[in-house]
Amino acid sequence: MTIPSISSLGIGSGIDANSLVTKLMALERIPIDQLNQREASVKAKISAFGSLTTRFDALQTAAENIGSASKLAAYTSTVGDTDIASASAGSLAGPGSYSLNVTQLAQAQKSFSGLYGSSDTFAAGTLTFTIGGSDVDVSFGGGSIHDLRSAINSANIGVTATTVTGDGGTRLVLTAKETGTDSAFSLAVSGGDANLQNLASFDAGHASARTAQNAIVEIEGETITSQSNTITGAIPDVTITARAQGATTIEVARDTSGMMDKVKAFVTAYNDAAKELRSASAYNSSTKNAGPLNGDATVRSLQGLMRNAVGNVPGSLSGTPYETLSSLGISFQSDGTLALDESKLSNAIDTDFDSAMNTLNTYGTAMASLAEQVTAFDGLLAGRTDGLNATVDRMADQRTAMEYRLTLTEKRLRSQFTALDTLVGQLNSTSSFLTQQLSSLAALRNN
Repeated sequence: MTIPSISSLGIGSGIDANSLVTKLMALERIPIDQLNQREASVKAKISAFGSLTTRFDALQTAAENIGSASKLAAYTSTVGDTDIASASAGSLAGPGSYSLNVTQLAQAQKSFSGLYGSSDTFAAGTLTFTIGGSDVDVSFGGGSIHDLRSAINSANIGVTATTVTGDGGTRLVLTAKETGTDSAFSLAVSGGDANLQNLASFDAGHASARTAQNAIVEIEGETITSQSNTITGAIPDVTITARAQGATTIEVARDTSGMMDKVKAFVTAYNDAAKELRSASAYNSSTKNAGPLNGDATVRSLQGLMRNAVGNVPGSLSGTPYETLSSLGISFQSDGTLALDESKLSNAIDTDFDSAMNTLNTYGTAMASLAEQVTAFDGLLAGRTDGLNATVDRMADQRTAMEYRLTLTEKRLRSQFTALDTLVGQLNSTSSFLTQQLSSLAALRNN
């Protein structure tokens, strides 16, 4: 008679408990895996909103560049001989050609003292500088010529002091900080000794000595005197810097190339933002893949706001020669991006510059305002991003709690399997003993 053992039930002390626990825990982890997938989706949205913020920041900058008359309606200035002068034009300049004759350059006064020996000292006294009609006192406590230099410079009076040492001795060199006759200075000394008193007698015959003088230029035959070599106000919003004596010309013209570049940059920035929105919300029916913001209402809202900002006619432009951007060559394409007809824009600028600028300024200001609202600290994108970050934080808390429960579950399962394994081992031992006893009885019975 054959007695089946308990091990024939498929359970015994040789069971692979670790494998069973691993498989059971894999099932237990499914909720966490699902949570991780949801978190990855939320983080993808955060990243997408971050990319949109970058695009709208760039769009704001580009829109401000065409929304500002001073930035868009720029002018260029060209000097015929740049060795004689340079010039820069602002947004309020006007086109024109001007003759320029630099007859005198402005220079700062430079005066030299007499020579002093290395052992010469100066007694304490007061140096009174008269600069532009005003007196300024410098107190000197006595010392060497180098101490005297330091005292003058520390007073910060509009005159700098240096020392130059040659074979014959050392001189104190005084130089006005500014050019022009308004910065001319004289020196009087009170107290001190002969050395200090002699400082007031400049060496007018020194080869490097200079008297203060103003710049004198003629523009279109009109004489202009300036304290410095920088001349402003002679030509509207044009700054001229005289460099050398001589005659030349200045040409001021509209910077149409720079204007075109700014409009191109605006179109590019708009298209980059529009493409980013479309890509983030796209759905590929063939691959079944969707962008992180597919179906998101924020995307649809932004797309509508962008179209309205450049598509609707502002009331201030109604009835003007160029009511719309399309009248300037900036038109919508089928995919929602903008296309620029440079020839049409150039023609509009040449035909009616002021109207074209007004239209670009108006639409640029509107788009810049929209972009600023979208990317503001409390704006649309920031609000969505903050909400999604809060969701990620909650998910992290959920994961921590779930991981803790899984740890307890695994510990419990291992404990149960250990107990089961011990019990099965004991039962198998009992089964073996009973089998042996029954076999012995059967043998006796057969005998």
